[in-house]
Amino acid sequence: MVSAKQMANSMGIPDENISYLRDEQATAEHIKQAIQQMNQRLRNGDRLFVYYSGHGTRWHESSSAEGTCTEGLVASDGDVLSNREMGRLLEPLAKKTDKMMVFYDACFSGGVAATPMKTRALTINNTVLTPKFTAEGAPSSCFSPSNFKTRSLSNALKEQGGLPQNIVHIAASKPDEVSFDNAQLGGLATTAWRDCLQGEAKDLDGSGAITVDEITQCAQAKLDSHLANQPGVLGQHMTVGGNKQFVPAWIKSAFVTQPVNAPIAQAPAPTSSQVRQANPAEILEQIHAQRDGGRVLKAELKSEQLKIGRDTLALSITAPQDGYLYIALAGSDNKSLYLLYPNKLDVNNVIKAGQTVQLPRKEWQVDAGGPAGRDSLLVMVTDSPRQLNQLKAESAGPFMQTLLDNQGRSLLQQVLATSANTRNAECTATLRNLQVSKRCSDAFASALLQLQEVN
Repeated sequence: MVSAKQMANSMGIPDENISYLRDEQATAEHIKQAIQQMNQRLRNGDRLFVYYSGHGTRWHESSSAEGTCTEGLVASDGDVLSNREMGRLLEPLAKKTDKMMVFYDACFSGGVAATPMKTRALTINNTVLTPKFTAEGAPSSCFSPSNFKTRSLSNALKEQGGLPQNIVHIAASKPDEVSFDNAQLGGLATTAWRDCLQGEAKDLDGSGAITVDEITQCAQAKLDSHLANQPGVLGQHMTVGGNKQFVPAWIKSAFVTQPVNAPIAQAPAPTSSQVRQANPAEILEQIHAQRDGGRVLKAELKSEQLKIGRDTLALSITAPQDGYLYIALAGSDNKSLYLLYPNKLDVNNVIKAGQTVQLPRKEWQVDAGGPAGRDSLLVMVTDSPRQLNQLKAESAGPFMQTLLDNQGRSLLQQVLATSANTRNAECTATLRNLQVSKRCSDAFASALLQLQEVN
């Protein structure tokens, strides 16, 4: 529970917005009620973190295909919330949220408690690690864990895919593996992921942000180290479903958040594990991956091919909601990145839902200046304004050219993905009206366009 609170705090969730159900409070009915109450508190564009630590189980239902097991979370009163029931409970929340991240530290190998593993535990450095399971109602066809050598890996269930853009599911182990728990510190997966979220994870692709995938890779390395050389154990493998490119927090190993107008701290240099730095187009792709997938931004180029020295950029944008319009361009030289809009000649970037804007306007234009190659154009409509004066950039005519050193990449990612109002007191209040929620929201719609510059 302490680790989960630290995760939530790292993601920017204040203590007053965190609810707990612990031990005897965590009955099946109370869990259902808590999720339903959270739905009443949520506003469109909010972000939600759901954490469960406890026992899981699996069983075969007569209506299911042979070899297919239903997974469930075991409440403190012994009732089970199946994966389908949890999905029904969380679906209304997922429809509201900009991002919903769910972390399960449990295992679903219910019958591993049966012979011969009834009292099985591991002792590492004088610490007892116990599996997190229950055997109640779990027939043999559903409780064969694959991470013990006495069991076959071939029976592993295939991972479910195709989760929405706005949802991230993190599981402490594969569907048929055991998850281990340290009685003093909590789940191995939880503590490993917490430590990586709080600074141990590395920006492996040099994009300027650390994603769920990169945090999980860090946590998996810690798990592998914990369970290495244990007789009869093949490890514990974390799984991620949904948007692996979600950036849950701006953590110190990529960038240290600074107060407005404060001196900007230098971010650490890339580590030896980084094989390369992300190019400008890949940075825009990373920002685009943070969008609210439930919003469709219509953006169309007049032409997807521009002749160098002759043609100019022209596009049409229709907003899905009221907000603020931003446009960034990754150049065909594969080195430069510009913020095209708003700019010094056109500062009012407010846009209304359903409004169609033609850009550039007559007072400014973007020429095809070469070299020949592909440009990437990121168009965003955000709920709240962005704090562009925090970017590390220099003037390029009326536009801003972002500097793409380690610090510049991190700042670009954070500024475009985060509300300028996020530190205001009203944004951390438990009760907010719709107007306050919108002013505080990080949510945005975006479109990523490609065009070619040709000779």
